[in-house]
Amino acid sequence: MNADQSVAASYRFARRISRQSGSNFYRSFWLLPPPKRDAMVALYAFARITDDVGDCGEPTALRTRWLDWWRHTTALNLMGDSESQTITLPDLPDAKGSQWMEVLPAKANAVLPAIRHAAARYQIPSRYLLEIIDGVLADQQKTRFDTYEQLEHYCYLVASAVGLACLHIWEFNEPLPTEAAIDCGLAFQMTNVLRDIAEDARRGRIYLPRQHYQQHGLCEDDLLHPRADDRLLCLIQDEIQRAKKLFNSGWGVWDSLSDDGRPMFSMMWRTYRRLLTRIEENPSAVVSRRICLSAVDRLGLGVQHFLPMRFRRMPVPPIEIQTR
Repeated sequence: MNADQSVAASYRFARRISRQSGSNFYRSFWLLPPPKRDAMVALYAFARITDDVGDCGEPTALRTRWLDWWRHTTALNLMGDSESQTITLPDLPDAKGSQWMEVLPAKANAVLPAIRHAAARYQIPSRYLLEIIDGVLADQQKTRFDTYEQLEHYCYLVASAVGLACLHIWEFNEPLPTEAAIDCGLAFQMTNVLRDIAEDARRGRIYLPRQHYQQHGLCEDDLLHPRADDRLLCLIQDEIQRAKKLFNSGWGVWDSLSDDGRPMFSMMWRTYRRLLTRIEENPSAVVSRRICLSAVDRLGLGVQHFLPMRFRRMPVPPIEIQTR
């Protein structure tokens, strides 16, 4: 297999992972022209594999060693020739009896040609891809945040770094709107944190910072066994207001984006912003379940973005910003 065949096979592998994920955002990739769509599926597959290593059922210490190996392997191959067929695989930490001893090297061989090709084509800085792995590593080591600044750093790794990589694929006019892009990622991840309060509690995790919930007279046990009392609802309302400001700042990415990158950015921004609205409409629900967009919401957003005539008539900036 020559280099071109290896890269093409790698993109096919990435597309399979993206399709099988069932993610709503896989559909949004079709808003992009084919080369950018391919780069997005490569980025998504890379992030999906990273998450799978972090979420596998092995002991934390072993997951951490494998993520360290995955980071080292990614760095080695991103520094290499983007047209090279060969993938460099260091020795994997030993874990006899684990399927990941075979699965992880196989997935590295399969996805890294595509991510290396996409990174070279769209000049994605390698630090963003490595920071995506750092975010999953952070999840192995930390389940509490004392300050908002600590949470901000975590959100940057798991969300803003992904967004900055996406910006390079979508393409933008210089200078890179770094602050807006970082705030957009923070807004998305803060929305996830609010949506997942109940689920995270069942996993023994608290992502809301201690300095915030203590201001409302709450303790750690109140977050691990959440009840929709006034204290928690006030905390959620405060976090919603903070997220709204981040969304407003994050929309600043729009002005710098290429025309063919705008539909996907808009769909992602408006989807997460709509989800935040649904949480605000019924904040007590987050203590018992994950709030999701309705089928009507998803259909409406899809129609608005996939039909060019409808997309051109959408308000810019979005109505959520105009009425803030």
